[in-house]
Amino acid sequence: MADIQINELLESTTAANSDWIAIDNGTATKKISVQNFNATGAASAAQSAAAAAQSASAALAAQTAAEQAKDDAQALITSAQTIVSDAQTYANEAATSAGTASTAANTATAQSAIATQAATQAATYAQNVDSFAKTAKSWAVGGTGSRQGEDTDNSQYYSRQAHNAEINASASEQAAATSESNAATYASSAGTSENNASSYKDAAANSATEAAGYASTANTSKGIAQNAANDAANAKTDAEQAALDAQNALASINAIIGDPQFTVDFNTGLLMYNSNTFTFLINTTTGNLEWEVA
Repeated sequence: MADIQINELLESTTAANSDWIAIDNGTATKKISVQNFNATGAASAAQSAAAAAQSASAALAAQTAAEQAKDDAQALITSAQTIVSDAQTYANEAATSAGTASTAANTATAQSAIATQAATQAATYAQNVDSFAKTAKSWAVGGTGSRQGEDTDNSQYYSRQAHNAEINASASEQAAATSESNAATYASSAGTSENNASSYKDAAANSATEAAGYASTANTSKGIAQNAANDAANAKTDAEQAALDAQNALASINAIIGDPQFTVDFNTGLLMYNSNTFTFLINTTTGNLEWEVA
């Protein structure tokens, strides 16, 4: 069996299994048979191939898991976009409710003004009723102090004068007739005044009723407007919170999309990963790459 130095071998050199290969490590020279050298190389190659196959399988499993995580993230993004869309819809509805509340408030203000005007008119009619009633009494019997000479210039006074003229035969028939005519005229005026007073009284009562109705309607409208304004404010708050939740969800999704990161160490043939979200382990029984949330 001949000794063969490795540095003396040519590319075309063919060695027998029984030949020796000298190995110099700088301190001592050892030798290994060609047969054992080839067997060791074949075993190393087979081991490397097995490790490479296992790494490729693990890489494929990791790629599948990453694609699934990507699909899940896309689903979360779609959900977040739906939430943002719903939040915008709620915000639009809140703006519409606010406009409706503003319109209702304006209507309530207008109705309140109408009620105030009606109340003012009712007060005016009430004052007119007193005035016309007083005038009617002045022309009928006097004694109100509202008209100069009313105590001798009224229906009752002239009626009495006419009656006295009838009793007193010394009074001229013409004077009696005149007095009676005047009495009738003033009696008619008194009746007209009484009718006017009654009409104004009825008008004042109707105005007061209408004023009360307007006031009640105004209060009801004001309550409705206030409730609508409160609903609009609550809807706006809910929309803003929904938008904030959607933004937070989207941020979480963006963080998940970039995690994990895989690399291959070409010196060792190992699959390396870096993740703040997932933990990867190799199942020594099945040889599968398994993962879980960190």
